[in-house]
Amino acid sequence: MGCISFCAKTHLNKVDKKHHDRLIIVENTLDAYHLLANYYRKKINPKVIGITGSSGKTTTKEIVSAVLSGKYKVHKTKANFNNEIGVPKTILEMPEDTEILVLEMAMRALGEIRYLSKTAEPDIVIITNVGTAHIGRLGSLENIIKAKSEILLHLNKEGLAILHNDKALLSHAEKVRSGKTKTFDLSLVEEISYTGYKSNFNFKGNKHSINAIGSVYILNSIAAFLVAEELGMNSLQIQEGLNSFSVPTGRGNLVKISENIFLIDESYNANPESVKSTVNNMIYCFPEEFKKILILGQLAELGEYEDTLLGDLGKWLSDKPLSSVITIGNSLEKVNIELQKKVKNVKNIEECCTILESVEPKTLIAVKGSRVAGLDKIIEYLEKSNKV
Repeated sequence: MGCISFCAKTHLNKVDKKHHDRLIIVENTLDAYHLLANYYRKKINPKVIGITGSSGKTTTKEIVSAVLSGKYKVHKTKANFNNEIGVPKTILEMPEDTEILVLEMAMRALGEIRYLSKTAEPDIVIITNVGTAHIGRLGSLENIIKAKSEILLHLNKEGLAILHNDKALLSHAEKVRSGKTKTFDLSLVEEISYTGYKSNFNFKGNKHSINAIGSVYILNSIAAFLVAEELGMNSLQIQEGLNSFSVPTGRGNLVKISENIFLIDESYNANPESVKSTVNNMIYCFPEEFKKILILGQLAELGEYEDTLLGDLGKWLSDKPLSSVITIGNSLEKVNIELQKKVKNVKNIEECCTILESVEPKTLIAVKGSRVAGLDKIIEYLEKSNKV
């Protein structure tokens, strides 16, 4: 019979009649796609873990998946298939023997996470944090919290919500759902240290490490611990999973450019909070004798709050022990004004690469910006260049 396709009733007249016997007529093709995914989710019936947040979604998804793969057959969101098309796609690609389904859920507006959650019907959810990502679309931090908390609306009644210990988030979450909840932040760990390419910490009396440098990876690991414990894994099994984790490209992976010159690749995405996290990572996790250079590209989707948020970021950066800040293009003027002599503004990526030709040994470079800034081109240049 060949391929069967959904067709919206309103578009039936656009399809040649000879193909009508291969059509399923529906009111809305996207809704039908989600209903099919939900049917398959129920048929396979894995434990479903839904992950959302203003930042850290992908890294947390990768850590959770790495940890749980030590005991279970895990299927996870690939790449950035985390929207209204990608989530059902991920569900429908799930092998029949899947025991754990890990879904990353993103949004651009109110109602979108609710739509995804209804399809996924998660058993465990994680909200990594709430911040100003997408504030230009949603209008306020309050609306961002509302949008992220929609993941709780279709959480299994007996399920577990794992929430970042943010007062505003927790307050709103209580209004949305009453049920089993655990909170997490760095206060849950002790003896944090950084050696080589690892972050080390003590959690519940046991020593652990993850193959990444920065407190954010420890924070995301705590969320993974809480999931794994809920699913019956012990400390040793969890550490074995952490050992298999590697940082996704563009989301904080550390690259050795040459002897004593390192790069933190944060070229995939950015917002003011994640810029601060990256800078703190540079300052507190790497040796003091290293010069620290921040390369900053456009921060997108800040909307009417852009000037205020960028001005505040510039003020925050002004007293940080960075040897220099390089901003690219004309979208970061408010940052430049606050940093004054400490900042070097360049017109484009090519000018930035020219400056980097003379980088000295014992230098740490962080590249940070939204995807639209195209900063991955700088990463490619530094990795290929023999001049640094």
